[in-house]
Amino acid sequence: MDVAEVLREHWDLKPSRLEVLAGGMNSATWLATSGVERVVLKAVGLDDAAFEPGLELAVRLDDAGVRTGRPRWSKRGRLVERVDGRQVAVLEYVDGEELLPSDQEAIGDVLGRVHSAASLESGATADWLRFLLPFEESLDLEPWIRPAVEAATADAIALGPVSWAWLHGDPAAEAFRRQADGRVALIDWGSAMRGPILYDVASAVMYNGDPVIPAYLRRRPDLTAELERGLPTFLRVRYAVQAGYFAWRITTNLLTGISDPAENHKGLADARRSFGL
Repeated sequence: MDVAEVLREHWDLKPSRLEVLAGGMNSATWLATSGVERVVLKAVGLDDAAFEPGLELAVRLDDAGVRTGRPRWSKRGRLVERVDGRQVAVLEYVDGEELLPSDQEAIGDVLGRVHSAASLESGATADWLRFLLPFEESLDLEPWIRPAVEAATADAIALGPVSWAWLHGDPAAEAFRRQADGRVALIDWGSAMRGPILYDVASAVMYNGDPVIPAYLRRRPDLTAELERGLPTFLRVRYAVQAGYFAWRITTNLLTGISDPAENHKGLADARRSFGL
């Protein structure tokens, strides 16, 4: 894909410099400089159904005061253009210092703001868990995977109704940026989805540790009892997603976002350790 041509043709931007950025596990990204302006071009596969809804969510949250790396409308008034078999978007570049897992207070605070601004009516947990279906044929890669995944998902369904919101989906520390004015941005909305708030909090805890929780609850004290009751179960759901995802990557030999196939095996081994197996 000719990135400079895509920027010119679809966004009327004339980049003077392009730099390949470290992409996510399922995307490719470039930093483009045009005069004093910097933007990010992000490309994902056509089958990535979460991409455009995540961009729409980023716009809404940015409007609500959470800086997100807001997507730009194309010349045709679209957030996503389809080019050379990919979905492509242009995002505002978010500068700033990448947070560390030790920045749990800031991470919990921002995640609480996101869920407050993007709350939804509760849905059926069983229906939500259908996002694991693409991993189904990979769950027998190792004998422990399927039983662990099925037990975790059954326990989540047994909890009954829980609170929902739009979720970031992957709130690792590197998705947060501290701005010069002290505000913290949350970028990379490619994994966004509707679902149980407990899943996002569990993801943040998995990546960054338990101290995320008090900061989150200062924003969302109404969820104190729900987190106490359901977070251990949804941590296991998060480990189940990790296990299914890396089993799928291994069985399909998917190497995007990594430099060595061993990284997929490490991800699966980490999930197994999280289950205590």
